[in-house]
Amino acid sequence: MLVSALLAVGGPTARAADAASGRQINIAATHTGMCLEVATHDVGEPVRQRRCAGREGALWHLKVSSAAGGAVHIVSVLSGKCMAVRDSSADDGAAVVQTECDNRPGTSFQFGEDGDAASIQPMTANPRKCLEVTSSATTDGASLRQWTCDGQAGARFTQGSFRGLEEGWIKLRPGSAPGLCLTEGRAGLLNVPVVVQRPCAQATSPRTYLLPQGNGLFKIQWHSAQAGVRCLMVFPVSTVPDLLETSTDCATANSFYIAAVDTPVANTYRVHTLHTPDQKYCVGITGGSTAEGATARQEPCAERTDQVFFIDSE
Repeated sequence: MLVSALLAVGGPTARAADAASGRQINIAATHTGMCLEVATHDVGEPVRQRRCAGREGALWHLKVSSAAGGAVHIVSVLSGKCMAVRDSSADDGAAVVQTECDNRPGTSFQFGEDGDAASIQPMTANPRKCLEVTSSATTDGASLRQWTCDGQAGARFTQGSFRGLEEGWIKLRPGSAPGLCLTEGRAGLLNVPVVVQRPCAQATSPRTYLLPQGNGLFKIQWHSAQAGVRCLMVFPVSTVPDLLETSTDCATANSFYIAAVDTPVANTYRVHTLHTPDQKYCVGITGGSTAEGATARQEPCAERTDQVFFIDSE
């Protein structure tokens, strides 16, 4: 969903005020509603359009550039680096990446009115060219490039605030069995509480609460009158290895890294149990089962429908 506020089309004074404020914004392509985003901190990382899901890589702020009156840098909140036309090239087709912020022409932009949206014009050429989603593509992950301004759909942008997952009550539904919800069950010789999938109509207690920790990390809590507040985690040593269990010590419980994905199931999330650079361990359903009562477990990440989840607000 796009908001109606335009990206800095109020003239140089408005642009300078917005830049001075340091306000964090999303920048969305109007033809898809997707957010401009970088995935890493690396110099040269491409700027792409991605489904808006509250990722930090989709947050930007404007900073006044001394390159020209009304010019700004577009700075990534994730990396602190600037959106730029690679090598400040004046050529059509030059890639849009992130790089260190300086006053080269490719790191400075002005904005132009374009109907109910705005164009983003790098200071690399005269007459000015535009940033566009390459060939006005509609695919998630399409990269940006510099191109001649020709009223093309992929060169129109708006600003907004797409917050993604927020604190609150949720239901987690496996992509492999969307009629089931994660809830409490029992497993092992000691009959310990673990996470299982059951029909959502039966998954009413405990209630599941999502508690943000910043940078895509979340605690997942269970609340019930009988057991109070518990947090989900995978214990390093357990009688039920790799299964998701509960802990009353939420301060030391796992934080899960939750990332929006569109494969293998659209509009879902992957729940990583270990926040490591390769993020290789994910929550899935044992054996990929779609059966009622199947347990949730930590396992190597794979492109499986049982390893992605719909996250619904209650």
